[in-house]
Amino acid sequence: MTEDNGEQLYSPDNTQENEANSSVALKQVDSVCEETTCILSNQANVTENTKVVITTNETVELCNVSKKRKVDDDKSVNKAHADSDDEAAQGISRQARRLLKKQNKKVAKKSQGNNGRPCFMLSRDYNKLSIKDLRDLVIYLLTETKTLPWIMVKNKFNIDKVLLLYVPGLDPQFFNIDLQDPESSKPIIWTQKAKTGAVTEFSHLPKFFDTMNVMKAGGDRYRVHPPVDTLLSVPLSNSEKTKREQELKSKKDLARMLKPENYMMTLQQLREHEFPLPSYLGDKKAVQDGWIETEQRIAESTPKKMIAMDCEMCRTTTGSELTRISLIDEEGTTIYDQLVLPDNPIVDYLTQYSGMTAERLKGITTRLVDVQKKLKEMITYNTILVGHSLENDMRALKFAHPFIIDTTVVYHHTRGPPFRASLKWLAQKWLSRRIQQGGDHGHDSVEDAKACMDLVKLKIKEGPGFGEYNRDEESIFSRMSRHTTSRTSAIIDCEHVSGQGSATAVIKASSDAEVVKAIPKAINEHNFVWARLRVLEINHGVTSASLAQDGENERQDQIDDIKPCDKPASSIDVEVTDEELRKAAKNIDQSIAEIVESLPDNTAVIMTSGQGDLREVRRLQALQSRFRRLYNTHSLSMIPKEDQFSDEDQKALEAAVNRAKNGVCFFMVK
Repeated sequence: MTEDNGEQLYSPDNTQENEANSSVALKQVDSVCEETTCILSNQANVTENTKVVITTNETVELCNVSKKRKVDDDKSVNKAHADSDDEAAQGISRQARRLLKKQNKKVAKKSQGNNGRPCFMLSRDYNKLSIKDLRDLVIYLLTETKTLPWIMVKNKFNIDKVLLLYVPGLDPQFFNIDLQDPESSKPIIWTQKAKTGAVTEFSHLPKFFDTMNVMKAGGDRYRVHPPVDTLLSVPLSNSEKTKREQELKSKKDLARMLKPENYMMTLQQLREHEFPLPSYLGDKKAVQDGWIETEQRIAESTPKKMIAMDCEMCRTTTGSELTRISLIDEEGTTIYDQLVLPDNPIVDYLTQYSGMTAERLKGITTRLVDVQKKLKEMITYNTILVGHSLENDMRALKFAHPFIIDTTVVYHHTRGPPFRASLKWLAQKWLSRRIQQGGDHGHDSVEDAKACMDLVKLKIKEGPGFGEYNRDEESIFSRMSRHTTSRTSAIIDCEHVSGQGSATAVIKASSDAEVVKAIPKAINEHNFVWARLRVLEINHGVTSASLAQDGENERQDQIDDIKPCDKPASSIDVEVTDEELRKAAKNIDQSIAEIVESLPDNTAVIMTSGQGDLREVRRLQALQSRFRRLYNTHSLSMIPKEDQFSDEDQKALEAAVNRAKNGVCFFMVK
């Protein structure tokens, strides 16, 4: 089988011919191909029936440029540039001749290989890819960074656009990959494995991706770190580190002059944390029905006063609703504390978080509208609201206020953003105060609000840098924008992603169909596009309905604020039939085909699932969390055996985490 240019290609469908030709190919390849096993991504101008070069030899999987042809090409290129050197060298200095010669060599190098078309060549000697490797590839393709040890990119200078497609729900098991097989860490011809199950519904995918790689998400022994956060965060350059250190030093010098206003969230931060915005700050020109907002006034000369707020919620037939609100002034005095009866029937009191029970709400007649009237009286344009993850409380109150100090922003998690430290941990660490000791009886909103106020007052006293753990990272979108030749970026997703405030454009898409529709325009206007397809998440027990419910349990007594793998298993794990899974696979296959066909030539596509199935991890983490709460208030002998977390459970959690870290990834250049 040949390409249009007459080069010999090997087809997996003709094994005998492959084996016969493989020895010839080995003699023809140059030293680079002899040292590095590689796989060439499909190219747009190869005919549909043409397969990538694959041999059964362990040393070389693919190489489409013969040694003889390459030597001939090199000779002609070098001769042409030597002639141009001689002509250009007339009348110029020795230093200028050297510079000209170096530039000509660079141009000659770029012109070699595969007729100038970009392609990927993956090493088989590299250990299993990590999620960071994929992130580094994006940066390498669009900025000037050092080469990567696991991949060679031919004609990289021709790649000006990159699509990072995140498809949760795919995993090695879905493709029938045995992770115990040593070959699973190398590039895999996945169509040879995909003989049974829902993966057989993929009719378009083999046309674009002949091979796949197993990759691993980050984390520790008992936790999987969110892969999206890792994909979209990159280490700072040395120059940017120095710049930030200088900025921090300047802030510390001015610490004594700083006021509470200096710690308020910026408009960009409010948007990144998805706070409801007043109409005079947001895109909406009018207040939504059922919502209230602080009336805008001309800035007053009097210092702004701080009020700390904390709310407790329950789950009703329509979602999360308010059950208690507490307000604390700067002196620590409770100025408002009210139980609230939700407007809709309660389906879960969330007692372990809210402390609410049917008995506590018995006889309560105060409704949300009554609370809103009180808030309009007590909170003005001269008020700074203080709280922890306050965006959740504001949504429950249906209240928009422009001035916020959030303890998750002014205090850092030890691992840095996007992780958030829990209020319980912050109080223990910085105030030497133990809070939220109620066990299954839940939190006390007055106690939490007081802790927030004291943390903010301590922050103001100590100044910038206090309570912060500087992780030398920035968002991938920020890195793109700071490149010598500024790279623009776009996000197409239904939810907030890390660092999206630095992206050039953010496109909200509520379905996969909207994502597919938005990609062509976005990729034509921007250099880098992040997009997520979600229909196949049902393979991991996640549906769109459960995702909506999943965001309602905002609090827990762990160090981290809730992440997908930390939430109670019952809130997001659903069972799906084989028919439903096959339908989802067919849907995702069609979506990927439409996306790839809409891309301009020389667009690099990186597709990944990020991680594997977290259901068993969530189940064991929920059991562990419950046991810890019980152990804080009961002796071990008083805890039922079914609620205990044994050494065997600990080992099972470690094994489940290790399995769940495994995802899959695909590479191609259109």
